[in-house]
Amino acid sequence: MVSFGGILTAVLLQQIGVITDAGTFFCGSLAGSFMLSYLAYIKPWKDVVALCAPLYGVIIFLVPLEYTPTLLLLLLFTASITVLLVRLNKKFGSSADARGGSEPMEQFLREYIERIKPEFTNVQKKTAHEIASAFLSFKFGLYTNTIEESRLAIAILPDDSTALALKKALRIVQLNAEDLENSQVTADTRIAFSDSERTLVAIKLPRDKIEDPASLELDNALILLYAVAKNTSPDDEQSLDEHQKFVLKILTSYKAALGIV
Repeated sequence: MVSFGGILTAVLLQQIGVITDAGTFFCGSLAGSFMLSYLAYIKPWKDVVALCAPLYGVIIFLVPLEYTPTLLLLLLFTASITVLLVRLNKKFGSSADARGGSEPMEQFLREYIERIKPEFTNVQKKTAHEIASAFLSFKFGLYTNTIEESRLAIAILPDDSTALALKKALRIVQLNAEDLENSQVTADTRIAFSDSERTLVAIKLPRDKIEDPASLELDNALILLYAVAKNTSPDDEQSLDEHQKFVLKILTSYKAALGIV
């Protein structure tokens, strides 16, 4: 409304003779880009493109270039940030999500990510990127990459108590990737989280509600990798956000067992 209202104001100002070219009155479009950036900032999941909208506006309208802004440029820019606004609300949640009034499994995931955040503050940036890459490559079915990235991350992680749980998650994902690479589609049963490591997993179920223990271990491992990468690898944040639905789909399959309504 601010951006298109600014364009209408510019046209009216030109018609009554206050300005000679409506394209030079770009205040509304520029203000709209800052508003879009703020809306992106308050979302629980960040949209980097929307966050950078003011930067594009400043470059287009304020940085001296060989051309001057035109009415057509204002319309195109405003249409672009409108598309980004729609994308922001569809892919990154409504403003209600930022206040905590979101779908239950999204809230569950956010709380889990925040809960384990203090446990993995010592994960280095390079290691975090390998963890994110292992998660994403598994999601895309690039199992050879998953195996290699898991090995690299395991090799450079320290041997403290929380890292052991993370190493176990990487090992679980690695073994399942090896099985899938060899066309074995059932979850690997050779490895599982210990009782102490299980304090850091997302899905904790009574034994009588666990239908497939091996699949539960893999799902918990993938969610742990996602959460650690989300907390420690800012370079991969955009890619991780774009594949949040994959994690939510896993969590939703346990919704009834977890007693979440």
